[in-house]
Amino acid sequence: MPTKHIDDVTWRKIEKEHVKAVIATQKSLKDTDILRILINKGLETINEDDYQELIKRK
Repeated sequence: MPTKHIDDVTWRKIEKEHVKAVIATQKSLKDTDILRILINKGLETINEDDYQELIKRK
């Protein structure tokens, strides 16, 4: 699996979603499963305007 750095602020958001998912499902979930679903969901909704906004913020 490729590895990429995820900044601390973003990783804390992922961890919070992980906790929410475990509470909601009452099941143990791997952080990689949560990360995968968050990435895939984001890929479904992102558009070119989001990339333009990213450039403006930098």
